[in-house]
Amino acid sequence: MSLSIGTALAAPADVRPAAFDHDIARLDRVELRSMPAVDAQRLRAQDPQREARGLPPRFAQPLAVDLDPHNAGAWEALDDDHLVWRLRVESRDALSLNFGFDRYRMPAGGYMLIYPEGLTGEADPRLVRHFSDADNEAHGQLWTPIVAGDRAVIEVVVPRASVDELELHLVQIGHDYRGFSRMARESALIQPLGTSGACNVDVECPDADPYYDNIVRSSAAISTGGSLFCSGSLLNNTAGDRRMFFLTANHCGINSGNAASLVTYWNYQNSTCRTPGSSSSGQDGDGTLDQYLTGSAFRAGNSASDFTLVELDDPAPAAFNLYWSGWDRRDMNFPGAIGIHHPNVAEKRISISTSATQISGYGGGAGSSHLHIFWQPSGGVTEPGSSGSPIYSPDKRVIGQLHGGPATCSATGSNRSDYYGRLFTSWTGGGSNSTRLSNWLDAGGTGAQYIDGIGPDGGGGNLPPNADFSFTANDLTVSFSDGSSDSDGSIASRSWNFGDGGSSTATNPSHSYAAAGSYDVTLTVTDDDGASNSRTRTVTVGSGGGNQLQNGVPVTGVSGAQASEQFWTMEVPAGASNLQFVTSGGSGDADLYVKFGSAPTTGSYDCRPYTGGNNETCSFASPQAGTWHVMVRGYSAFSGLSLTGSYGTGGGGTQTYSNTSDYTINDNATVESPITVSGRSGNAPSNASVDVDIRHTYKGDLRVDVVAPDGSVYNLHNRSGGSTDNVIGTYTLDLSSEPLNGTWKLRVNDNANQDTGYINSWSVTF
Repeated sequence: MSLSIGTALAAPADVRPAAFDHDIARLDRVELRSMPAVDAQRLRAQDPQREARGLPPRFAQPLAVDLDPHNAGAWEALDDDHLVWRLRVESRDALSLNFGFDRYRMPAGGYMLIYPEGLTGEADPRLVRHFSDADNEAHGQLWTPIVAGDRAVIEVVVPRASVDELELHLVQIGHDYRGFSRMARESALIQPLGTSGACNVDVECPDADPYYDNIVRSSAAISTGGSLFCSGSLLNNTAGDRRMFFLTANHCGINSGNAASLVTYWNYQNSTCRTPGSSSSGQDGDGTLDQYLTGSAFRAGNSASDFTLVELDDPAPAAFNLYWSGWDRRDMNFPGAIGIHHPNVAEKRISISTSATQISGYGGGAGSSHLHIFWQPSGGVTEPGSSGSPIYSPDKRVIGQLHGGPATCSATGSNRSDYYGRLFTSWTGGGSNSTRLSNWLDAGGTGAQYIDGIGPDGGGGNLPPNADFSFTANDLTVSFSDGSSDSDGSIASRSWNFGDGGSSTATNPSHSYAAAGSYDVTLTVTDDDGASNSRTRTVTVGSGGGNQLQNGVPVTGVSGAQASEQFWTMEVPAGASNLQFVTSGGSGDADLYVKFGSAPTTGSYDCRPYTGGNNETCSFASPQAGTWHVMVRGYSAFSGLSLTGSYGTGGGGTQTYSNTSDYTINDNATVESPITVSGRSGNAPSNASVDVDIRHTYKGDLRVDVVAPDGSVYNLHNRSGGSTDNVIGTYTLDLSSEPLNGTWKLRVNDNANQDTGYINSWSVTF
């Protein structure tokens, strides 16, 4: 089931849960249907074996149900002319839920909302999924995008006179046990699905220069049947009529029986370039899943070159600014290649090959159905979830889609490569309309060997500018610096709104505020083709020292809008220890960023805990002396938050030293996370406390040790625990023979295949 242009972005501003504006039954009195327990541990243990057999990656367990307004929930009068039906659904410990309706027919003037239970009127409207009569399709089905959390409310509002026209039958609920995105994460009990390898390259990075901007807009992350995930791309055809042809992999499991359940997520990418290889590059980014289309019709597929072509139910919403990629079906190799994909269904990445392609069979076997692509030694690769993603020639034309291969971030040589089913082979496929591309991409029989892509306006399409700015506050005066850019043109004008009634059209204005406080400043930039974009940051000014944190003194009542950014500094003296920045309390969801020497950004920082809610901590056992910078950014709107910076002085007493960076644990490999201690005297105590947080399936494969500065090894965990997940706990060690100063290491050794993980954090107190 697809979303129309008017509904695909989010629920309209005037469409809210009925209880916000009407006197109807309290939500806790609405019927709750609870699903049977899901054994997430067993499912996660199965996933590596499934993927090793070539099955599509899985993020959710489908649960069969038989629910409709006749056997569940309750109707109420909303007003004289409308009725509302509501049902609560729970699948305990799900990270998100999705819903499959095998019958959906909404009368004119009616609509359905699905939203997380507990939603408030101030919540991000993107959390509300909205469907209307525009989503009625010939196949009569509706399959929804994910809804965050393990409880959701299904709410239908219809005109009283049309209630008999409603058809609604819920046949499946998807229990997300891996975490489809950060939005779906309720806790950090497991590694989020949306976390890809650190070597991968964001599409905002220099590797993805403006030459590739158009084809980046062509790729999407997908889910099928409320359970499986892959990647794919939008393709042009010789008619240039913008039919919604979408190419993915045959092994992703889409067929004529389930194509209606396809959900495509567009423009899901990080807003900045995270340095490839850095810890931030291997973590969740700030991409969102609020641009989506649902539903498709199967057109063709063939296993020989592992392709599937579907046609999405609805046209592209203008706001998505999508791009229909060109293609090249010639029987030839190419001097290089570009892959754009969603590794592990994380934010969109780009991988580049500067080596010539090689025609081969899949896996290097006999035949000519695939292209063998060799990635750069230090660049991005692919991962599960990248399957079905396009591979482009240097001319930016699709020449195949990902089938599989041995590539990983740690792979070298010929193993740092993948196999893509050739578009040349797929063109004639199995010789019938339902097994080849030719009938669909060249329906007029022009015989074209290749075509270029097309944008929403008939050409490449004007890319909107990127709005951004930085600022420096001095007492009540703030100096602003425009950092906006336009990849396919230039910035023609700027409009500043300083949040106190003041404004400017200057490039780098300065503004003086009349009173201390926090102000939301918005910069709107317009490019030379008339497209515009805006960026809002929260600026806090004060008459007594600006935004400087004092040791141990909390700043209270911090509030901000979604994506707002507020900054503080703290001067840390020489010899300080155990520096901590802590956010706590209030409501909403704010993210803490800390960096030494300069202001952090979403792509550059020394610490970012990135947990749900407002309770976050950044710790530095032996901090550098100088200026530390703190940013609090609104993941969603938040209020009532407290921020405290504190440090100790002197070298005596017990201190805690931590390393919160992620270290990937590869199969049959050893990884170490270091902590350096300095400025102490004497030996460690006989009761040192070590806290570890290791996320890994099958902890029975792991050996975990603390390694002292002189190389002495102290074992914490030695391949016990069988198939249970994660090593999380506190251990007491006698380290009295070891000097305190030096580099301590947490060493983790993996002893089996097909189950990887990472060191999330560890600390030692002595």
